[in-house]
Amino acid sequence: MLPLRKDLVPRKGQPPGAAWIWGEEDELGRLNLLTPERILNAMKEATQGRIVNLNLPLDQPSPPMYGRAAFEHRLTQVAPHAFDEVYVVNPQSSSQWDGFHHFCHVPSGYFYNQVSARDIYKGGPKLGVQAWATHGIAGRGMLLDFGRYAQANGLQVKYFDNYKISHQTLVEVAASQGINLKPESVGGDIRVGDILLVRTGFLEHESSLSDEEKAKMHLRRHEFTPDDGQRYIGLEQSEEMLDFLHDSYFAAVVGDQPGFEAMPSDAGFYLHEHLLALWGCPIGELWDLDALASCCAANKKWTFFLASAPNNVRGGVGSMANAIAIL
Repeated sequence: MLPLRKDLVPRKGQPPGAAWIWGEEDELGRLNLLTPERILNAMKEATQGRIVNLNLPLDQPSPPMYGRAAFEHRLTQVAPHAFDEVYVVNPQSSSQWDGFHHFCHVPSGYFYNQVSARDIYKGGPKLGVQAWATHGIAGRGMLLDFGRYAQANGLQVKYFDNYKISHQTLVEVAASQGINLKPESVGGDIRVGDILLVRTGFLEHESSLSDEEKAKMHLRRHEFTPDDGQRYIGLEQSEEMLDFLHDSYFAAVVGDQPGFEAMPSDAGFYLHEHLLALWGCPIGELWDLDALASCCAANKKWTFFLASAPNNVRGGVGSMANAIAIL
């Protein structure tokens, strides 16, 4: 029986709200929910055999947000008849996964499963994305298209400020798509191990900016304070949102914007702390969900088979998304 957030039992040495329920050596967190049975059931969502790419070009957004290094692609002619190449890339500068080394529970300093920054500095592989690469990420995706909903309902959305999408708004978006945004166990449509994707419409609006406007927006000063210059739309930091994200038992969550949650937080905590560090739930960011949203709207079906192959890097902090949806 998977516990609700309100029923989590405090454990000695663990921060409040920790749900480290898969053992002291676990490196998968909620990816443990992607069992063979659930993956086989998720494969039934693919009824058309249509593949949709979910990855931005590696050089986009340009310039990268948060001061991250820009992608470099170097070609080398190794013979008259052959070429080689080199990529220089920050795997979190484009469509990405945030790994468990990425963000800790700030008050305690612990990363997922009681790993410390000192453990990571030592260069040990524990909690690196190689564990995700070995397991793989495949399951049923569920898309909530806030961007389409906002446009249809005339919402005045500020994509380049910390505009907050509440849990109630997600419920309304889901209802407009014919989805009951509650767990299956209480009569809803969310299955344990689903992968939640939220399209805000951020990338669509970002693409309409000039190069100069993008540079001005992306290169704003960055510091983890409520006055942070890097300001983007995302999910609201609230107790209601925490209950929803925890109790739905998503295997992972994904957005099309820089932080998944509204950035910066002015609530005194980040969803990153809870999702990554306290619960072991991977976060996908800057995924290209526009084509997928169009296909789902045309089909009037918002679930699909999702597959991702994280980079196999020992001790890796994050990974390119390397993701596709199969409809």
